[in-house]
Amino acid sequence: MTTSRNEPELVHGNVECVEDVENVEYGCGASESELSSPPRSPGHDLTKRLPRPVLAHIFAAVCPHATDYSYVTSEESMSDGCMLCDMRDLAHCALVCKRWFLEARALLYANIRIDPVHYCELEFELAAKRKRRSFFDRNGDPIDAPQVRLELLMRSVRESQGLANMVLSLRMPYMTREANKANIARTISVLPHLRYVDLPSGLFADESSCLALKQELMVRCPDLRRMSYHHGAEGSFARLPGGGTLRNGLAAFPRLRDLTLSEIPWLDDTVFAVDSPLPPFPAVAQLTIQGTPNVTASGLAALLTSPSVRSTLRSLTLTSTGVHPSTLHTILAVAPRLRSLSIVQEVSRSFPAEAVPPLASSSLRLLHYEITSGTEMPGLPPAAKSYYIYLISSLMSRALPALRDLYVRDAQFPDTLKGLDELEWNFTPYEPEAARGGSNGTKTRPVSFQEAQLGRSWGGDARKSVLVGNGFGGFLAVPEDEGGRPKSSSGYKRASRQDLWR
Repeated sequence: MTTSRNEPELVHGNVECVEDVENVEYGCGASESELSSPPRSPGHDLTKRLPRPVLAHIFAAVCPHATDYSYVTSEESMSDGCMLCDMRDLAHCALVCKRWFLEARALLYANIRIDPVHYCELEFELAAKRKRRSFFDRNGDPIDAPQVRLELLMRSVRESQGLANMVLSLRMPYMTREANKANIARTISVLPHLRYVDLPSGLFADESSCLALKQELMVRCPDLRRMSYHHGAEGSFARLPGGGTLRNGLAAFPRLRDLTLSEIPWLDDTVFAVDSPLPPFPAVAQLTIQGTPNVTASGLAALLTSPSVRSTLRSLTLTSTGVHPSTLHTILAVAPRLRSLSIVQEVSRSFPAEAVPPLASSSLRLLHYEITSGTEMPGLPPAAKSYYIYLISSLMSRALPALRDLYVRDAQFPDTLKGLDELEWNFTPYEPEAARGGSNGTKTRPVSFQEAQLGRSWGGDARKSVLVGNGFGGFLAVPEDEGGRPKSSSGYKRASRQDLWR
């Protein structure tokens, strides 16, 4: 939240009187009366020639985060520049004239973001002034700026239902949402069109302190687009309309497009059954299944016999499931629209000796194939080695014509492919640095290979791969500089806070 330069408490750091604080409008330096009625503008306005969509586009450039319609947290949606200053500038635009007022206010209240600090030099000045003693605060303790901003927003939307109806998303810092559950509940209770809001972690586990907040969400926010149920929230999930089973619960979300089922050991293939009296499994575009040892390829293949699921599914992620890598071909055979497939699995035995059809898909563009072995027998090759041999044979069969990105976890994989002249693979290795301060020279992360490209005989654009060794750090994506040349993470200079402020 930002305020006008003449606001005493947040700009000058002293609470001169209670009325001065309460008359500060959320994040824009204007009072409620100023934003409720458009200002008068004398003189000729050249912007009247601009269509309203063009004017809105210009204002969106003033405050880029106002057009963030994603469903990710405040921490995940950080953008360049100072977001508080951008919001202040947009609020000033709303006070110019009636046409500016209508477009700027719509942007100002659509996707609200409460940030803890200014990411510019102004924060140094404001932080110092907030610590000054005043007549009402002899201790000189700094105010909790995000909490004050949330309280001002709560007052604004509760006093003006018109403003409340504009709000589509609300983001706030982690500590703010954890310490202000009651104020968040009062705020969202008047936001009927809310699609996303940052929530305290306890809400997803049915903690008693979040009960009132959860009730407000369920009753007042019917258009909410993202929700999670963690361990401890089984009771709430069972009380969803339609009954207590997983299928009935999922049926309560008709617009569901991204589903993650994680750490559910009792989940098995019956949840995907098509010929069932239960509601159909949702036709999601992205399905992630983790920690479910009883889910197999047969169950997923049965799910994909449903026309709605088969035509919608674009991304499938399987981590520590019962889907054996040798059965992946059965899933690809019935997933004609699948673009991304990821499998992370630990195996205890070698690839089956019997003939297994190769991986084949005309739509798959990204394959993440991370197969690891458990305890290895001395003198014998790792069990995972045979799975990468199977992958190479699938590549040689030319049954993956659309594949452009390949991620594997095998340090010897490049050497195996280099023996195949017709594939013309090119690799750029990146050696990790030794652990700093250590005397034994241990590696801090596994070796990775970036920019592996297939030769022209494959046709189309070159395809990229990231190949990672069997270290404990998992596979790594190496960032690229502006020229497109990959560089190791050890040479990547993270922007300092000073740089961010500039």
